[in-house]
Amino acid sequence: MTMKAAFYLSLFFSLLASCNTPSSKKNNNAVKPKTEMTGSNDYIILKRFRIEDKQGFDKPLEVSSFLLPANWQVNSNVQWNAGNKCLPDMLQVSVNATSPDGAYELSLYPATQFDWSDDPVYLDAMQRGFNLHSCQIAKPADASQYITETLAPHLKAQVKSAKVIEALQQQMDAGAAAQTQLARQGGNNAYSHKGSAAEGMLQFEDGKEGMAFCTVMQTIVTMGGTQGQTTNSYYCYVSMRMVLKYKSGSEPEARKIMSTLFSSTRINPTWWNGVQNFFLAVSKNAQDQTWKHTQEIQAVQQQMGNNILRNWEQRNAATVSNNTSSADTDAFGKYLRGVEHYTDESGNKIELTSGYTNAWSRGDGSYLLSNNPAFDPNVAFNEDWKRLNK
Repeated sequence: MTMKAAFYLSLFFSLLASCNTPSSKKNNNAVKPKTEMTGSNDYIILKRFRIEDKQGFDKPLEVSSFLLPANWQVNSNVQWNAGNKCLPDMLQVSVNATSPDGAYELSLYPATQFDWSDDPVYLDAMQRGFNLHSCQIAKPADASQYITETLAPHLKAQVKSAKVIEALQQQMDAGAAAQTQLARQGGNNAYSHKGSAAEGMLQFEDGKEGMAFCTVMQTIVTMGGTQGQTTNSYYCYVSMRMVLKYKSGSEPEARKIMSTLFSSTRINPTWWNGVQNFFLAVSKNAQDQTWKHTQEIQAVQQQMGNNILRNWEQRNAATVSNNTSSADTDAFGKYLRGVEHYTDESGNKIELTSGYTNAWSRGDGSYLLSNNPAFDPNVAFNEDWKRLNK
């Protein structure tokens, strides 16, 4: 059984971030880093940050890595709660990152789940905590409703608009249909599935704006109720909750940030396999049939939710060379349209933020972008940078 633990990390970088302090050996004519990206001579250095899981295994394991300006502040938390009744709550991963000037803040919230039943007796058991497997109790909602009714109020933000992300919705619908068909083929006619993906535009009390991305996968179980009628039980798995907050008027830059973050993540397959093995062991040790039933539901939710958004992660993690193609751009990247494709000297394809005319790689996962055709980081920093080709 899989777990949403590999969260949709990919962090981001900002067009307004400043750069690392260059080497003291640099040429005196080198372009100096600025606190903001203000003109064509500016440049930005992207560093690959790494998130570690220090609790789940016998030694710390890297969970994920992502590109971000080298002087951004990144805080992450990987928390195991193996005794939790709600499966998504057993492994919680969160990330918060901010630009040096505070103009941008990105928050990735842990996966969550909320359950509901049309059967009043079963619902009462859920609410009283008598049901071994229940998560939070709330009426079923799609992704747009979740942003409007739950996420935005939690952030103390107003929702200016909330709409379906068509590029993702098509994949969600296809995944839900495939899983429902699979259940039918297995003789289980009680299960049906419904997915949703949405973007919300937010207005915060401090005058800043924001964009929220959310995906919800519903498993609907239709069975005979306790009072003789047919009832539905709903298990809503919120596989992604991501919010980028930014200064008013910066939406174009914010979209570039989000677009690039989805193309830069690398998930450690060793860690991911360990997570899968853990939840497989949980499933095998379960004695209560209701608990097993819950795990089956969660497994379907995990599979659908992760398949939609993990395609780009798995592609990027599949090879050490990070060899991807423009045809493989994930649905989010296509939707946000903020990346350009580069090629290194080995022919490997790399996706970086758009809006720059020159790019270099340092070989350690770091990149430098510039609009100054005369700027050479090898001279400026006395380091070994390789130019990338568009």
